[in-house]
Order: sequence, then structure tokens, then C-alpha cells
Amino acid sequence: MSGNLPYNEKELLLRVAKGDEDAYKHVFRQYWPRVYSVALLFAKAPEVAEDAAQDVFAQLWVKRELLADVKEFRAYLFTSAKNLILNKLRGRVFTGTVNEYLQEYFADSFADPAAKLELKESSQIIEDGINQLTPQQQKVFRLSRFQGLSHAEIAEATGLSPRTVKNYMVSAILSLRNYLDKYSGSVVIFLWMLLFL
Repeated sequence: MSGNLPYNEKELLLRVAKGDEDAYKHVFRQYWPRVYSVALLFAKAPEVAEDAAQDVFAQLWVKRELLADVKEFRAYLFTSAKNLILNKLRGRVFTGTVNEYLQEYFADSFADPAAKLELKESSQIIEDGINQLTPQQQKVFRLSRFQGLSHAEIAEATGLSPRTVKNYMVSAILSLRNYLDKYSGSVVIFLWMLLFL
């Protein structure tokens, strides 16, 4: 994000934190393009990215008092945008295999054969990693990440306690992170972010 602000950034954020609408509008104009770009990177759809970016700035205003304590504003905005869009995407329900999940998610981005091959290979890497989990970890992970269920919903569906569901998720994510650390490639890296952040 560009840092070419006519004011000291800390001073500007303090003004926003105190409810200065002009300062907020300045921050909005300055940072909108970058927040939108980050949202588009994750959402892959302009209308979803625009909604997410608007939500980021709406939350920025609603929680403006917190800005007084923000040390790295660019990182704060990036993290807010990333978390918001990932939460939106996790809210969608996906059933089926990892490959189907990726095909739906990346539908517009993988039109050429080389990209489709990368998608297929990445899907297999992820599927292999999930298959190395214990049966209970697999079940909980798939219900959470591919069907969008909360821990409470998974507990109800499986008869496990919410604490046990959480423990399975934590151990599944740790195992998969270790497994995926061996691989590189843009799709694998992106999927790592999508599934585990």
C-alpha cells in the first residue's frame, strides 16, 4: 500500500480514532485500491471482492477507537481484508472432493491446459495430505473446511464433544501444515492459506 499520505500516518489514524470523518475519507481513498486488490486475490470475483472491501472499511469505522493502538496500519488492513474474505468463502458450502472444491473456486482462473494441470496436481497433493490424517481428523476437517460447519455443528453431527472437535481440528491442521511444507507452487501456497489461516 502506498504510504504517500499528506499527513503523518499515525496522526491521521488518531484523527480517525476520534471520529474525524474527513480523515476517514482520506484513508478510504488512499487504501481502497489495495484492499480491493487483496480481496480480489482471495475472492476471484469482483462483486465479492467489492463487498468484502466495503466491509473492511465499514468495520474500520465501527472499530475506529482501536486504530489508536495500531502500529503497522498496512499489515492491519491486509489482515482484516484477508480474514474477512476467507470467512466469507468458508461460509459457502462445498461438498465432494478437494478437486471439485478447487475447480469451483478457481473456475475462471484455470482456463488453459497448464493451469488445469497445476490445479489437478495441487488437488492431489492436498487430498493425499488429508488422507494421511486419522479417520476422525479427516471427517472433522472435511466438515469444517469443505462443508463450512462450525465446531458446534460438527459436534452435533458426529456426536463428539465441541472440545474433541477442536482438538481434532488443531491436530489435523498441524499435520497438514507439516505435510504441505514440502511443496511449493502458487496453487498449493494459496490453498494452504485458504484452508488453514
